[in-house]
Amino acid sequence: MGKFIIIPIILLLQMAGYIFLFYENKHGHADFPIEWVIFNILGIFNLIVLVLSYFLFFNSENKISFWWIPVTIAVITIIKLIIQYIRLAMGEF
Repeated sequence: MGKFIIIPIILLLQMAGYIFLFYENKHGHADFPIEWVIFNILGIFNLIVLVLSYFLFFNSENKISFWWIPVTIAVITIIKLIIQYIRLAMGEF
């Protein structure tokens, strides 16, 4: 039962992070790129989600089929963050 409650909590935290990111993007200050910091924190949180999914889903005897939702969101976030870092290194920002 404990594994079933983790998935909605992770999804709620991911959605709250994205909502806050989009809110700061729309209403944020131009002086400091807070969106970049929030996006990096969201990426770190999603790395933790991937580690949790490895231990709680892939190495588990009783597989929960809804782990693919937070894992997909986490992978998309991390890939997008890597692309942003590549663009930053190339000087496109």
